[in-house]
Amino acid sequence: MFNIDHISISVEHLQETLKFYNNFGFEIYKEYHDDSVDIIMLKLDNIFLEIFHYNNCNSLPEHAQKLEKDLKTIGTKHFGLNVKNINEAKKWVEDKNLNNDELEIHQGRLGRPYFFIKDPNGILVEIIEEK
Repeated sequence: MFNIDHISISVEHLQETLKFYNNFGFEIYKEYHDDSVDIIMLKLDNIFLEIFHYNNCNSLPEHAQKLEKDLKTIGTKHFGLNVKNINEAKKWVEDKNLNNDELEIHQGRLGRPYFFIKDPNGILVEIIEEK
């Protein structure tokens, strides 16, 4: 009966964000602009990523920028993009300079290898190998 419709994020750096997610294949689907907010819906296959950019936004809290701290805080944590080969994805991300931190592949407790990167706003994105 239910399917996920979209994921929403609020960002401080709109153009850098659009460029970042475009690297992964997201394309602009719809847009809305007024004096206080830009809303841009990106699409990748059947996944929609809704981007909110307010003129007067609040910065991402420090605890939300570090996975080990953020997972313990109630709320939405991240979203994941799956890949066929985690090692190839890591090399691709590094070659495109899409992350400033050292990338380390972890073996997930549920059995799938993964690593995290941050978008231009510090929002965590998980890259995880397909099942």
